Amino acid sequence: MEELIIQNEWWERGEINKQKAKPYRRKIFKKIKEIFFNYRQILILTGLRRVGKTTIVYQLIEELLKRGVAPENILYFSFDKKIEEPIEILKLYQKITKINWKKEKVYLFLDEIQKLEEWSSKIKLLYDTLPNLKICITGSASLMLEDQAIRDLGGRYFKIELKPLTLQEYAELYYEKRIDNFELHRLDLEAIFDEYIRKPFPEIVKIDDLEMIHEYINSIVVEKILGSDIPTVFKKVNINLLKTLCEIFFRNPGMTLNIEEMSKKLHVHKLTLKEHIYYLEYGKLIRVVKNFRPSIMAESRKLPKVYPFHPCFCFIYFAQAEKGKIYENLVMHAWDLANYFKSGKYEIDFLKRNRKIVPIEVKAKKEITKKEIKNLLWFMEKFKVEKGVIIFEGKEGEIKLNKLKVEKIPLIKLLFNF
Repeated sequence: MEELIIQNEWWERGEINKQKAKPYRRKIFKKIKEIFFNYRQILILTGLRRVGKTTIVYQLIEELLKRGVAPENILYFSFDKKIEEPIEILKLYQKITKINWKKEKVYLFLDEIQKLEEWSSKIKLLYDTLPNLKICITGSASLMLEDQAIRDLGGRYFKIELKPLTLQEYAELYYEKRIDNFELHRLDLEAIFDEYIRKPFPEIVKIDDLEMIHEYINSIVVEKILGSDIPTVFKKVNINLLKTLCEIFFRNPGMTLNIEEMSKKLHVHKLTLKEHIYYLEYGKLIRVVKNFRPSIMAESRKLPKVYPFHPCFCFIYFAQAEKGKIYENLVMHAWDLANYFKSGKYEIDFLKRNRKIVPIEVKAKKEITKKEIKNLLWFMEKFKVEKGVIIFEGKEGEIKLNKLKVEKIPLIKLLFNF
């Protein structure tokens, strides 16, 4: 009982601690607020540990209080602290506040929901039987959240994934001012760009000590996922194998994944290896990028590549990393890219797939020659694609060759507000 009272301090104080509902609002908050206040559906917030999901929950609670909602009608519970059944939480809540949650309007926030077994079916029961409940849940494991939400909550939820900070958000926290004009603040952005790559988490923006930064990311993000989040959900997890795989993948962003070869080198069965790679995807520590083919069967036979979920993970074990690979990793993360292309001697870093396919090359260079875009042009001609993109360190522009157009995008501008 005492723990629930502590987690819901506004019941006694009538307000939320400013250290919890921090004053800075991430850019995605406007969209989150719009969904939360205008739709009955469950709001699911997912994302890597420490990106600010709980902070946004507290900011929503602060918004509710500002709008005149009674403090006792707002219930928050974190499964990171203790595992309890939702119905038992609600019963204890009623005992403390005297609020009849079966009839009164109650705003229910459940944090780190993936730690609750069969969470989706339990939330579905609440949603279907208690229309007076407005439910918001968070979780660090988006793969499983998505799987279970699709299975049990079809049509009942909106899901938003929070990423690490954009360069714009990082700069605003760093300089403590609004930065909404890229060109006007370009020099300011360039001055902090290298730092941003290493520490894109809100809590460590102002920390300069590299050793402390790497320790934070390793112990509070990576180790927590490996030692707590993954073993809580999956059985028979080999944590040492997970750590070994992390070191391999973090050291070699964009490496080609050959399961057969890796299983022999690590003396691990192929199925076990595949399972543990999936666990790392589940925990948002890596991203598998497939070699694109029009046929799904053909695509599945081609070797994929593996990137750290964010390049900041590369620096946990290694002080330096190849700049070109770090840039690839940044672009992959920013645009959620899931495919690359390789055929014979031709290779394209990424393909962006919406209604049309857009080939993308990433270069750690300030000037682009025809040599740098020859693979891009080959792909565009072969597959009759009129537009390609090259992301690099130079200035914005465009290359036109006959009907083909290659858009030049500065990496720093791409990361400003992806």
